[in-house]
Amino acid sequence: MRPETITSSGRALTWPLLGAAALFAVLVGGGLAYQGLLGTGAAERLVTVMLIDAIVVVGIQIYVGNTGVLSFGHIGFGAIGGYVFALLAIDEAEKLKRIPDAPFGLVGVELPPLLAIVIAVGFAVACAFLVGLGLGRSGAASGAVAATVITLALLFVTHEVARNWPDLTGGDRAGLAFPIRGSLDSRLPIYGGLLIALVVGRMFARSRRGRLAQAAREDDLAARAMGIDPLVQQMLALLISVAVVVMGASLKVWEDGSILPGDFFFQYTLVTLVMLIVGGRNGVTGAVAGVIVMTIGRELARRLGQDGFEVFGIGLDRAPLDWIFRENLQTVFLGVAMLGFMIWRPAGLLDDLEVDDWLRRRFAPADGAPAPALADAAMTTPSRLSVRAVDVRFGGFQALAGAGLEAGGGEVVGIIGPNGAGKTTLVNVLTGMVEPTAGSFSINGRELVGQPAHELARAGLVRTFQNLRLFGALTVEENVEVAALVAAEHHPDRVRQEASALIAHAGLWEHRHRRARELDYGNSRRLELARAAAMAPTFLLLDEPTSGMSDSESVAMVAQVKGMADAIGAGVLVIDHDLAFITGISDRIYVLDSGSVIASGTPDEVQANARVKQAYLGSAAG
Repeated sequence: MRPETITSSGRALTWPLLGAAALFAVLVGGGLAYQGLLGTGAAERLVTVMLIDAIVVVGIQIYVGNTGVLSFGHIGFGAIGGYVFALLAIDEAEKLKRIPDAPFGLVGVELPPLLAIVIAVGFAVACAFLVGLGLGRSGAASGAVAATVITLALLFVTHEVARNWPDLTGGDRAGLAFPIRGSLDSRLPIYGGLLIALVVGRMFARSRRGRLAQAAREDDLAARAMGIDPLVQQMLALLISVAVVVMGASLKVWEDGSILPGDFFFQYTLVTLVMLIVGGRNGVTGAVAGVIVMTIGRELARRLGQDGFEVFGIGLDRAPLDWIFRENLQTVFLGVAMLGFMIWRPAGLLDDLEVDDWLRRRFAPADGAPAPALADAAMTTPSRLSVRAVDVRFGGFQALAGAGLEAGGGEVVGIIGPNGAGKTTLVNVLTGMVEPTAGSFSINGRELVGQPAHELARAGLVRTFQNLRLFGALTVEENVEVAALVAAEHHPDRVRQEASALIAHAGLWEHRHRRARELDYGNSRRLELARAAAMAPTFLLLDEPTSGMSDSESVAMVAQVKGMADAIGAGVLVIDHDLAFITGISDRIYVLDSGSVIASGTPDEVQANARVKQAYLGSAAG
């Protein structure tokens, strides 16, 4: 769990920086200890490769871990950056020997390696921006498989270009095999790159954009309903992650002193993704743990192969184990590790646990703050929601037929009707989940029909869902604070309560550091309401907020809804099938039947309406 408050900037900076420093110390210190213990050139090389792999894997984690979109293309970006670095960093004499016909005047270009890395990063990030636009159009925000296919296609495209453009890359056989101003004879650039990667990875995860990306990762639909545009967060995560990956790829090329098309293709993609999956894709600490575990495992597999697949003189390369203990055992080890973890522990060894969380829990003083109270709500400008003649048709089924209503700020308007009457469909229209066939709706005269879900939330229409949609891996506190972050940017003129006060008002103060997925049903319902209220909406749309609750819980929810609405100065539209709940909470009620409004008025007027009795209560009109 990560209980520190997003809005507490000091803690948000200090602990992640300490965590990054601790991970750096573990990697570097452990590597130096191993190198000193063995004292061989092979050990030194293994440690260097591990440190570079850690940079690349952390870079991939920044995108995959925070957005939930699985990418096979980051090594392709690494290839782009690696070739740009090599073409800029090698000296002119070597270029004349290897690629005398290189285009763009590259033969005469010779830059210091560190400057070449910076330019390689910039070029690859520009390419990533174009690919990111394609990912957005493909549906990456909703986890569509097209996004993964696009990244895989990028990997193959970069490989084929590298193979078939020998004037630029040296081709598949010769490649660019030459020293780059001599080999990398100091680890200082690698140490610097590793520290940058760890700090950037942790700081992005704790940043505002990182938190919004994680919310969309957990539930894209709920994130949009909270005013989050996942494409913005995913694009930023992609650009940052590509910058880190290319930094690592350039260091790899510098260390190797050469680059071939196969260096950044499927094998290296498999290695880095397995490292990420084994350790835990949702955390930087997990990424580092995966690098360490898989480096050790691959080295043991290599040594086992060198020793003839024998342990204490016992041969292992005989039936029934001969399919495992054979040549290329390292590749078999990678495949078994990926398969095993994806089946039995898909979250990896550490999931999203971070070392700075452990440090904070161990050394930070306990948070014994009392539960805060809601502030007195200031007067707000009266608002008006107008819904006019909305039609929705799904194929041959008419879900809504000319439905309309009026609601004012500060009042509670109930929407009731039998199952299939169109209640949820109407809320879906108002929150951008369903496109109406005809009709319109507006707030204070501002037409909103046709706007995407996140824009409607920013305009003031914020909802809860009939089926719970929480950000399960985030804590109670983080769920509410994510909405508060969006409100701070898009609703600066609205009454905004502190996230902590909303949590306390919802009766969740003692649970604030628990993950949302650990809550029972009643507390989950209350959390969803508190999160919606944190958006400082103009109108709060509640879709069956008492569904699945007992009578006593429903009574408590009535009080909570009214208290939340008063505290933020919002109007409320609430739909439910429970007539007692609706009449107990509403100032006015609209009754839907077969997609049309058949009655409206005060609770008493609606209960006395003959059409309501016939359509909803099942009694004869008379």
